[in-house]
Amino acid sequence: MQRIFIIRHGKTEWNLAKRLQGAGADSPLRTDYAQQYADLARYLNQYSYAAAYSSPLLRARQTGEIILAKLNQNTVPALQIAPGLTEISFGQWEGHTRDELIANHHELFAKLSARQNDPALAALGVEDFTAVRQRFAAAIRAISARQAPDANILIFAHGGATQLGIKELTGNEHLLGLKNLSTSILAVQNGEFFVDTYNQTAYLKHVDLNEGNVSI
Repeated sequence: MQRIFIIRHGKTEWNLAKRLQGAGADSPLRTDYAQQYADLARYLNQYSYAAAYSSPLLRARQTGEIILAKLNQNTVPALQIAPGLTEISFGQWEGHTRDELIANHHELFAKLSARQNDPALAALGVEDFTAVRQRFAAAIRAISARQAPDANILIFAHGGATQLGIKELTGNEHLLGLKNLSTSILAVQNGEFFVDTYNQTAYLKHVDLNEGNVSI
């Protein structure tokens, strides 16, 4: 059975500040989470991988480079870029804080958080959520098709697009937001995708339990 390991990138400055960070923004990865990267690499080292892919955004690429460099295996795949894995674009709301948006645009922000398309969001340049689902799922299907049916594949991506894409691939609409450096595993059999693991963080020694809404 093929398995696809999808990892959300590490924490950035904007993640900690709770600022919307989509396709139009790329704040730096924090440098004070080295232990968490080591913990994730130790978990991933239980398996070998035939291929590794990343969103083109810097925070995902850097996360992939850090983890691949820490894998203790004879053969580590080169990191390839897949544009379809890019995060949702938040348009004019990129960089705005959650508290600011709740205070000034409460109802519209609620729709953004729930991933509900709205003409007012479209007018702000927020990417259509149905389109995000479809492009992410198409990228994963194409990656899966290139590999053997028993291959393990690493993906480094983002919280919003990954959540939507996994819903599209599996038909599971009950999936919540993803934490930084979480791993979600899709099992692939006969072209069908199933959730094996979702938002796994048990390997991390510290998880922020008060993080709140991680879906933005």
